Amino acid sequence: MKPIQNIEHTNGTIKAKCLEMSQILGLSEPVSPEVLEAAIEDDTYAHNLLVSRKEPAFLNYLLANPPKLRSSPELLPQDKTNLELISKASQTLLKWAKTGFSVVDDETLERRENACLACPHLSEPQKLVQKIIPSKEINQKIGQRTGKKVCNLCGCNVSKKIRIPSESCPDKHPTQAAMTRWGEPA
Repeated sequence: MKPIQNIEHTNGTIKAKCLEMSQILGLSEPVSPEVLEAAIEDDTYAHNLLVSRKEPAFLNYLLANPPKLRSSPELLPQDKTNLELISKASQTLLKWAKTGFSVVDDETLERRENACLACPHLSEPQKLVQKIIPSKEINQKIGQRTGKKVCNLCGCNVSKKIRIPSESCPDKHPTQAAMTRWGEPA
């Protein structure tokens, strides 16, 4: 797993890194850029590639089917239907009900909101279901500084999501490994 993760930090073109990864896996042809990116981003995928080096059938399957990454365009909420967003919201509501509809403390709320305000994925709602969710207008009160804005990664209304203890940020922390952008364990 370590050799594949280290490719990200080596110098060279993507083509050279794809060739380097293929050498680690004992292949004669370079891996695709999608496989390289998925292995760098997903530790489990990288591990599975390494363990299946001696099993061509498994390795070929993994190489042909790299996991979709969160930042992949096909996973962004603007491509999700209103029905998919409603389904996700329903699941979240059910999980929240299991916590007794509790909300996070003020310190957690402020930390989460500050992270979202600094995040490049914070945007105006695009889908109908996102636009009709009642939210207060932006003001300087903690918990209301994002107003009606949504997260481009998950599609959630940020001012609602940051209050729910069972929710987590879908993005990795930019500097802290194994943490979300909210500074909580991933």
